[in-house]
Amino acid sequence: MPLRDPGVYLEDIEHYAAAAMRFADGYDLAQYMADEKTRAAVERALEICGEALRQLHGVAPEIADHIPHAREIIGFRNILAHGYAELDHAKVYAVVSTNAPDLLAAVRGALTSFPTRGE
Repeated sequence: MPLRDPGVYLEDIEHYAAAAMRFADGYDLAQYMADEKTRAAVERALEICGEALRQLHGVAPEIADHIPHAREIIGFRNILAHGYAELDHAKVYAVVSTNAPDLLAAVRGALTSFPTRGE
């Protein structure tokens, strides 16, 4: 099976990190905790970010290693995907409101080294 271009994984991370932030935008912690659909959407988007980063690390570790907290993001994905113990929704909210913007900025920076689509 051919490996995907690392830029595709970066685009996936960019898309889903931005989506998670959009989903939670305008919510304070209490509102977030009360909205099951928003929590599920944010969790799924963050899970996809972590999986894409895991896959990126497999095909281009030199790129993945430049993403701040890459190992922690992958580990957090495992918690989201496998439901280790009971999920701490307040922690998920903190991740999307505090860490996702930094992830998005790092990924957008990494994407600058890839040609744009259609070139």
